[in-house]
Amino acid sequence: MRAIQPELTFVDGLFQPGLVVVIDGDAISAVIPRAEVPDSIGIEPWAHHALVPGTVNAHGHAFQNLFKGFADDRSFEDWRDAVLYPFSEGLSIDDIYTGALFAFTEALLAGVTTTVDFFYLHDDGNENADAVIRAARDAGIRLVLARAFYDLDAPTNAPARFRESATDAAARTRELAEAYREDPAVLVQPAPHSLHAASPETIAVALEVAQDLDVPFHLHLAEATYERDMIVDRFGLTPVRLLADRGLLHPRLVAVHAVWLDDDEVDLIAAAGAGVVHCPGANAFLGDGIARAAQMIAKGVRVALGPDGGCANNRQSVFDEMRTASLLAKATATDGSVLPAPAAFDLGTRAGADLLGIPAGSIAPGMFADLVGLDLEDLSLQPPANLERMVVHSMQPSAIARVMVGGEVVVERGSPSRVDVPDLRRRIGETTARWERPS
Repeated sequence: MRAIQPELTFVDGLFQPGLVVVIDGDAISAVIPRAEVPDSIGIEPWAHHALVPGTVNAHGHAFQNLFKGFADDRSFEDWRDAVLYPFSEGLSIDDIYTGALFAFTEALLAGVTTTVDFFYLHDDGNENADAVIRAARDAGIRLVLARAFYDLDAPTNAPARFRESATDAAARTRELAEAYREDPAVLVQPAPHSLHAASPETIAVALEVAQDLDVPFHLHLAEATYERDMIVDRFGLTPVRLLADRGLLHPRLVAVHAVWLDDDEVDLIAAAGAGVVHCPGANAFLGDGIARAAQMIAKGVRVALGPDGGCANNRQSVFDEMRTASLLAKATATDGSVLPAPAAFDLGTRAGADLLGIPAGSIAPGMFADLVGLDLEDLSLQPPANLERMVVHSMQPSAIARVMVGGEVVVERGSPSRVDVPDLRRRIGETTARWERPS
């Protein structure tokens, strides 16, 4: 058992002085005044630190971090066909591990303590997924491995290594979940890729797996106009209406992006109790549009944040997504009061953990000891009287002083404690040297 005492602790929506966070194993056991801490527990002073819950990345594709820079400033079709598909085909299992370690290390340095990896480089098995999980363990991040279902006959040009039958995908997802059932830092969840890559029948199979495992399931939904048009042409219904018609708009659904929705579709999602991962940075980077996050929240939709894949955003920071979400909501509404900083902070912490079914995202007894210590002397957090808003609208990465996952400090003053950064740079360089630089 250990205890840490920062200068300020973010509890119940406020930064409060004089509190000690007591940690037992990988979880918080108490948040109490210093005078109430038993003499038998040594207190570690975190001077000049403000303690906040670790951020939660509710959507990403870790291997794509290797493609950063190669995919910039392209139309979506060019991004997909010139970079994502061909580069994905050439990745070895060691490359997949390197890409994941790269993404997870960057995420930790940015204050992310839990991350989703929506993973689809299967090669007819789970060995590649095991490599991603090994990278998460080596970096020290908490991982949700969202194992994709991608149909053999999906009408796309995606590589064969993405594709499986729904039966095989279900069996392999169950096998992976069982293999890591005892690991509190790894959670496996099914993830039918999208309505253009997984049929409604495949999504139904994935939902059955989610129900059996008692977890959410993830699905790219209404991300871009091309997808909406494709689904209308094939099925005569928009993506959300198709899910509702087939009984697949479900409380376990984690709908990723959800950009192209009309008012009735927002109401359908809210009524179903489904959740949405808002990816404002990636949606802007790819030119997909701006999701109506503020309206969804007002309707009662559960909303979280995700940076998405490395080459769909080039950043792994949920703090960035908080700021971007807030600014885009204000610009869209032409109202500076929309999606204020405290609400945006909640999306990237408590709401993300809630959507994934993980006891994290807040500093309270029973929650994982996944914490971020902010340097109160950093200029980006001045003036200190406005700290709740400065963390979202002003804070720079230099303010992220310590990151703790499961009671272990895995970042100290901008350095990861578990990862050999020079060796990681070497691995990244060796993997990416074979690709042509973009014109």
